[in-house]
Amino acid sequence: MSLSKQKNHWSLFLVLIIAFLFLFVTQSFVTYRFLAEPRTGANDYYSRWAGARALLIEDRNPYDLSVTLEIQEVIRINPEEVGRGGFHYPLHVIFLFFPLVYLPYPWAQAVWQTVIVWFAVGTASLIFMREGWKPKPLGLLGVLLATVFLYPIARTVLLGQFTIHVTFFIALSLLLLQKERDGWAGIALAATSVKPQLAVFAGLWLVVWVLCQKRYRFIWGVLGGGLLFFLATTAVYPRWIISFIEDMQRYADVAGGRNPLLVMTELLGLGETQILHYILSTLLLSVMLYSWWRARHDDGVLFNLAVYWSLLVTAVVPFQTGTTNQAILLIPLLAGIYQLTKRWGGWKTAVLTILIITSLWVLFGITISGNYEHQIMFLPIPFLVLIGLVAAEWQLYQSKHSVSQPAA
Repeated sequence: MSLSKQKNHWSLFLVLIIAFLFLFVTQSFVTYRFLAEPRTGANDYYSRWAGARALLIEDRNPYDLSVTLEIQEVIRINPEEVGRGGFHYPLHVIFLFFPLVYLPYPWAQAVWQTVIVWFAVGTASLIFMREGWKPKPLGLLGVLLATVFLYPIARTVLLGQFTIHVTFFIALSLLLLQKERDGWAGIALAATSVKPQLAVFAGLWLVVWVLCQKRYRFIWGVLGGGLLFFLATTAVYPRWIISFIEDMQRYADVAGGRNPLLVMTELLGLGETQILHYILSTLLLSVMLYSWWRARHDDGVLFNLAVYWSLLVTAVVPFQTGTTNQAILLIPLLAGIYQLTKRWGGWKTAVLTILIITSLWVLFGITISGNYEHQIMFLPIPFLVLIGLVAAEWQLYQSKHSVSQPAA
């Protein structure tokens, strides 16, 4: 590459960086002005921010019950629910936001919510690269806006949740595996340990797959990344793992949660027996395990389906504390939208996407009770992903069946 071309590339890179910083600062200011300044919000983030601030500025145990009580007072949680609303996360989560503890909370909230929006955009971009999806500028803008306004993602932004970060790291790990950057892919998967329950099945599948593929650098990346996070947090607060366990024991006594399958059986009037819930859970787990076995030596469609089934099972079988956990389903959703654009074209797919996103918010609006979403909101996104996976499995079956038939 000539010297003049190198200068042009660096100039373009510098312009993009300046444009991004301008957008980020402007968005943070707007978020502060209209969301953060009028009222303290993003309660899920406040618990982490306050705990990290207690540690880094006041040199206190972020998991201590006294810190939790202070948090409860701000976000209006009944102190009789001992342990609810505390820090609750593995300590290395602070590496995602620690500079913000030195800001007043309204500004920290505004910047954090802006960060979440850009992580959502980044996740979509990773999926584009992995799928080889190159939409035109208008289509790209539409998909990115749809990503941000998708119900679980938008609620993640409003609550200041960390679920989109886990989704980002899963998508990054998948892309790096595709590029055969196995060690870095393992480190990316290790980063999902900030909220490990969201990556447990997908992570197990990736470990099984790389073992079958004999790509052991991935395993070393996971172990090395995990060890690095543990040592870094231990250097910051040596007793964190013991305090974390104590905090989790308190939280387990008051933690609530809903299971989408149980929600469905209750809405059908079958909640008391729970038989259907157990049957469906067993069926989904069986399908997931079969997809793993089927794809153990594959790196294409079967591998992707195993990932998507793993993410769906994660979103519907364990108990969930909120619909924000369904942010991980952004990965199969965007992959499905891409397939629809190839079959239907961009405009038909865009209309369907707009109808789905709008319908979700209409359903939320007509079912909300006070400050709480109705339990029915746990169902639409997993149901859409399930329809997409069943359709993909049927298409795969038909393609294999047609190939196996002799020509007439």
